[in-house]
Amino acid sequence: MNESVQEKPRLVSAGQGFSVLKTVEYKGRFLYSKYNPAKAIETYIDKMQVLSGTLIIACSPLLWYGIEKIKSLLPENCEIIALENDENLFELAMQNDSAGIPLFKLNEGEKIDSYVRSICKGGSIKRALKIDFSAGVNFSKEKFDFTVNAISEIIATFWKNRITLVKFGRLFSKNFLRNIARLEYTKTLEDVAKTVSKPLLVLGAGEGLDTLSYSSFSPNDFFIITVDAALSPLLARNITPDAVVTMESQIAIEKTFLGAKNKNILLFADLCARPEATKILGGNIIWFATKYADGIFFDNLKKESVIRNFIEPMGSVGLAATYIALKIRSSSSIPVFIAGLDFSYSIGTTHAKDTMALKQRFINSNRLTPIENYDAAFSMSTQTVISKNGKKICSTKILLQYAQQFKLMFQNEKNLFDCSSTGIKLGIPQRNLFATKGNLQKEKCESHKNISSFCEKEKRKLEELRSLLSDGEKSPFRNNLPEKLSLSKQIKKIAEEREYLFLHFPDGYRFKMEQSFLKRIRAETDFFIKQLEIAMRENKPL
Repeated sequence: MNESVQEKPRLVSAGQGFSVLKTVEYKGRFLYSKYNPAKAIETYIDKMQVLSGTLIIACSPLLWYGIEKIKSLLPENCEIIALENDENLFELAMQNDSAGIPLFKLNEGEKIDSYVRSICKGGSIKRALKIDFSAGVNFSKEKFDFTVNAISEIIATFWKNRITLVKFGRLFSKNFLRNIARLEYTKTLEDVAKTVSKPLLVLGAGEGLDTLSYSSFSPNDFFIITVDAALSPLLARNITPDAVVTMESQIAIEKTFLGAKNKNILLFADLCARPEATKILGGNIIWFATKYADGIFFDNLKKESVIRNFIEPMGSVGLAATYIALKIRSSSSIPVFIAGLDFSYSIGTTHAKDTMALKQRFINSNRLTPIENYDAAFSMSTQTVISKNGKKICSTKILLQYAQQFKLMFQNEKNLFDCSSTGIKLGIPQRNLFATKGNLQKEKCESHKNISSFCEKEKRKLEELRSLLSDGEKSPFRNNLPEKLSLSKQIKKIAEEREYLFLHFPDGYRFKMEQSFLKRIRAETDFFIKQLEIAMRENKPL
């Protein structure tokens, strides 16, 4: 072993004379200048421009030179965290951290993720900026870059979700409250877990749906689950699936169910799905709940056993269908096959034949708008990727994210196979469909807990909040609590636990006791009281 390589970082006096600054010698190199260790980082800080709402990521801070300078120069709404990879350098940084900056090891991914998400919830952090505070970064440069990119992605995802909630949050909450009353007389995903004992076939609406040889197998040999957009093409092939999965909250999804009424198709529906669309099939419904936002309201639903489990948002109905298939198979020995989950498309064609997207294209086609959808293939957001069969295909950033999410979620699942030859590789084995026999066990309906009491209670709470916001101290609900609270605390206690009232506001990332904020909440109480009244009126046994 080379004697010049230090097992522990060594502090060495810098410069000449009586200088109190130290440099660090480690693994045969100096991690600061030997003459003026603080100069490089302080010069960099003097030249940099930091925008408000920036998360400063201090990489390998060691002796924390420059940290006080950057703290003094930061505009409002900025935060600082520090990262280190080497164990010895981490200990050195911990010993010299007098500024109280949160310091994480690069292998503490969950802690970093949790902390960054927590500061994002404040609504002030909008971007991340990496600063190398020492040459210690060079020992693990790729790992530092990966972690910084991951942090930037967390921040970007938070704001993407905020934009989605601002645009659709009110619709999600409306559908959620309309559907939740129907839980009393229907089943949830937990009720049918591990009930299917024959092979399952999950079908998406991608071009891979057209590559299956439907004459080579019998649909009766499989429990077929299809995404909502693939229902129409299957019916056109005289194949009636056993179940269809829907998550869409907007009215356009209703077209995909045309021609499927009274065909005895089981519907797996997200509680955020459009209520009118979930009634078209006229059959049995199995509900599942996506946690489309974090909040006390959702936590309380679980505590009160109104909803047993939430699933994390998946975005893609194809991912949800795969998740459901794995959930309902009786054991991991039961094979699950997927097809049509391409997350890509070829030039001119975006979906399988007979999907509503292609039918609509036919309807709208004219001399200037051809049947082939070339716009999708040559738009600015399109990327070229290689498919399973080696051909070039088109995809987008969001579709590629869904494909990556599929890999992360399902690549280690046993007996999960991809049986289509088109689309992006999904990290699971490819197999051909084979004929197999099996019996589908039908479970008797189990009695459900009473959901009506929750809806009544929620309506009363909204009426109480409306009265408190409108009548103030004169409200008949004033201090109608075991503990005597001030008016503001009584309002906060009710409103803060019902994030659906404000999560779709542009500034609705947290509750605020501000007059303009409370006025908007007051307006929302009327809307959601009405939705609960409609839900309870429609809540009849199917």
